[in-house]
Amino acid sequence: MRAKFLRTKYLTGSRIQMHYLALLMISIIAPLVFSVACLYYLVFKIMAEQLGIPEYIALNLFPVIHKINMVLLIGMPPLFLILIVWGVVLSHRFAGPIERLEKELKRIAHSKDYKIRLRVRKGDDIKPVADAVNELLNSVERK
Repeated sequence: MRAKFLRTKYLTGSRIQMHYLALLMISIIAPLVFSVACLYYLVFKIMAEQLGIPEYIALNLFPVIHKINMVLLIGMPPLFLILIVWGVVLSHRFAGPIERLEKELKRIAHSKDYKIRLRVRKGDDIKPVADAVNELLNSVERK
């Protein structure tokens, strides 16, 4: 059975989601750029070391460099697109429940209606926090 309160907006623009998204993108893109730079460094270092045997080494390495460039030009845009979509989904999974919890807590504080309970989806990671807040609301309501 699906929850009644599914979130439909993946990019909410909240500060929390943008923070998670930025951290995720940096942690994905930085190693990718580093590995590409290392690959280029390796190829050009081999070329520089082999300049003593010029022609046939260069003739063998230039097609390799051309193939690497083609793979990067063809493969990088879809890879970046996939990484961005994946980052949005993951950041939404973290930030969505926190944003919902924040909105419900503000609603309870403004209305001073302590009968309202926080609702989160079954698989949300902040369910223990919501349960603890609900227990606190129960004790406040009893008093």
